[in-house]
Amino acid sequence: METYRTQAELVIAVDDTDNPEQGGTGRVARSIAERLSARFPVWGVTRHQLAILPEINYTRRNSANVVHLSRRAENVAELADEVAEWLREMALPGAEPGLCLAAPEIVLGVELGREAQRRVVGKDEVRSAAAAAGAILRHPCGGDGGIVGAFAAACLASGGDDGRFVQVGGLRSLSGRLSVKDVLDAGGNEVRTVEDIPLTEGAILAERLRPALRGGKCVLYCSRRGDGVWVPIIGGPGDREKEDSLRATE
Repeated sequence: METYRTQAELVIAVDDTDNPEQGGTGRVARSIAERLSARFPVWGVTRHQLAILPEINYTRRNSANVVHLSRRAENVAELADEVAEWLREMALPGAEPGLCLAAPEIVLGVELGREAQRRVVGKDEVRSAAAAAGAILRHPCGGDGGIVGAFAAACLASGGDDGRFVQVGGLRSLSGRLSVKDVLDAGGNEVRTVEDIPLTEGAILAERLRPALRGGKCVLYCSRRGDGVWVPIIGGPGDREKEDSLRATE
């Protein structure tokens, strides 16, 4: 089995920054990425789906987000404290934001990330796994509910084969009729069919590009429309089915 890794040198994962009435953790993660971009090269921001079970107190769809930095901070603990301060400002009332910073190689292969997509993961499990790996956890608003999702997302993102980009390069702003070159020039690494065949030419009708993190790359998957135009899907093949399978049967 091949082992992938994100192209980042540092991942910053956040969870539980919103409440049931408003907000979204993706918005917060993108704001963090924007602030950090003045000092660090930011590869992108990814969303990672976690288990949806009756025992888990989540706001909407129980996903966490990760900022991928292409250069490591000289002092990761200081950066963690700084981002934690931002989370105090950004988190909505009632939220219990969690933060995790890690070099991808130290959490690569930590199974707790995948476990959090299948079952309830305890906070003590997360603290133990993070300490063993050397990852940094913060819960800046007192409650520590978000540390589970943040640590799980950091593990999943570091593996380079889970989730989808909600921001990467200039892809988020693209729309209309595009070429494969347009997508690659804007920050994508590859364009592939849903059958996983590389695309090198053809028209792509873009409205909302959310490429997948697959094989350590930013991959835009497309399905062919009847008139020969390629239509992007959100994430990778099977992502929607995967999200549905993570939802408890009611």
